[in-house]
Amino acid sequence: MSEISFQALAPEKAIEQQLPTMSTGPAGLLLGSGPGGPVTMRLFRPEPTRVYLAVPEYLRWLVAFRAMCIGAHLSVIATDHRRWLTLADTVRACGGTIDVLNTPENLPGQGRPFRPSLIIDETGAVGTTARLGAWQAVAIVGDPSSPKAIADLRVCEMAMVSPLGPKSGENLRRAYALQSGQVKAVTDLDESEVVLASVRRVVKVRVPPSPTEYRLLFQSGPA
Repeated sequence: MSEISFQALAPEKAIEQQLPTMSTGPAGLLLGSGPGGPVTMRLFRPEPTRVYLAVPEYLRWLVAFRAMCIGAHLSVIATDHRRWLTLADTVRACGGTIDVLNTPENLPGQGRPFRPSLIIDETGAVGTTARLGAWQAVAIVGDPSSPKAIADLRVCEMAMVSPLGPKSGENLRRAYALQSGQVKAVTDLDESEVVLASVRRVVKVRVPPSPTEYRLLFQSGPA
């Protein structure tokens, strides 16, 4: 498992100093704000990326919508398509593209630098073993407290979890070689906060929808 980078940018002067050397373009996804300022994650790379996603449904929508906003094509594999119809309509109304599928047969083989591919897998059809292409990411929806979570987390470069119970925290610690103190520091989450974890790194991130996102997605959004 290769490490994936996510960065907490320092505010004000530190940001100004970093701007000339920061990479921009389709790889960077602004997730929210952490203790040091905005938190970005490099979701799309020349190599495939797997993300373990264990968050409420509205946060799955936010991740998908923000990926669309940086050019990604969305593919959702779900048993209940009705829960994704509002998001799909909004994505298309905003000029994006999305497929809501039952099976993985019609998934893109890969993405492109300015047209990456994000797969949200609610059914385990892609899982942790299927082959992915360049500039392609899969968000595997799972239960981080389950017995198989450690094995699945270790295959994923990154995990996004909320809420974080004792068993979920222990599985994150074991999967990503975290210290107990690191996990304890991010356990108490507000409603709009998630834990973003990777190998030896973990941060608490506040991910509220913006006013525009709220209007577009949630005024008649998921139940």
